[in-house]
Amino acid sequence: MSKEKVKAHEKNYGNTIVNSFRNYLWESRRSDSTIDNYCRTATQFLKFAGITTKDGMVTLTKIVVRNFVEHMKNSMYEIDKIYTVETINNKIAGMNQLLSLYQLDDLKEKALYCHRKVFLEDSEILTNDDVSRMLRESRIRNHILYLAVRSMAQMGIRVSEIKFITVESLNIGYIVVFNKGGMRKVPLPPDLIKELREYCNSSGITKGIIISVKRGIAINRTTIGRFMKKVAEKLGIDVRKAHPHSLRHNFAIRFLRRYGEGEISRLSDILGHRSIETTRIYLRDTLTNAANKLTVKNLGI
Repeated sequence: MSKEKVKAHEKNYGNTIVNSFRNYLWESRRSDSTIDNYCRTATQFLKFAGITTKDGMVTLTKIVVRNFVEHMKNSMYEIDKIYTVETINNKIAGMNQLLSLYQLDDLKEKALYCHRKVFLEDSEILTNDDVSRMLRESRIRNHILYLAVRSMAQMGIRVSEIKFITVESLNIGYIVVFNKGGMRKVPLPPDLIKELREYCNSSGITKGIIISVKRGIAINRTTIGRFMKKVAEKLGIDVRKAHPHSLRHNFAIRFLRRYGEGEISRLSDILGHRSIETTRIYLRDTLTNAANKLTVKNLGI
C-alpha cells in the first residue's frame, strides 16, 4: 500500500529554521504548494549563506542576500537548470518572507523587472479543439478521470478543488470551495450535474466526494497529469501543455471570448482570484492569433 503524501505544512524539512518558517507560512494561510516552494527556497538560501542556526540569521547582511539573487541570475544552482525571471522572482518572494519572519525587512530584495507579456505562447494553452478531443478520448479510456478532466475544463477549478464536487453539491447546484484561506461558490453546469448524477446512480455513490479513484479519497494532481499526457500523446497534442492547469487557462480564455471583457469580474469570482488583475492575463492574445491579424487581407492592405 502506497503511503499518503505528506502535506507541506506537516513536512519535516530537516532544518529547524526552515521548519519554523513552514509554521509561519501555515499560520499566514499560505497554500501547501506555496509553503513547499518557499521552504525549498529557504533551504537553498541558507545553504548558500552558510547559515545553520537561528543565531546565524542575526549576522546576515544585505550583500549576502543580493549575492544569492545574482547567483541565481548568472549561474546554475545544483539542479543544472538556469532559472527564468519568473522562477527567480518566486524565490525572491520566498526569501523575503523568511526575512520578514526574522524582522529583517531592510534586507529584502526587489523582484527583477520583467516586461509584461503581451502575448500568450501557443505552447502554454490547449486549444478548444485540443480539449474537445481529449474529452472524447478520456471518456473511452477512464470514465472517472474523464469526469475530472471535464469538470476542470467546464468549471475552471483546480485539481485540489475537485473534492468539493459532492453528491450534496448536486442538490444545491454549486460547490463551496475552501482554498488559499478563502471560500467561494462555483456554479455546477446543469449538463455536468446530469452526467454526475448518472455516474453516482451507476456506481452506488449516495454521499460525499464523487470523483475519486478510491472511495472518499480525492484524485491528486499527479494522477490527472499523467493521464492527460498519455491522452495527449495518443492524440498527437503537444504534451508540454497537457497538464491540469492548462484546462483552467482554456476555460478562462473560452469564457472571455464567449461572454466578453464585461464579464471579467464574474470570471475572477469563479476562478477565485483575489485580484482582478490576475484574471486580466487571459485577455492576452496568442502569438498565432496575433500573427493572423497582421496578414495583408486582415489589415486591408
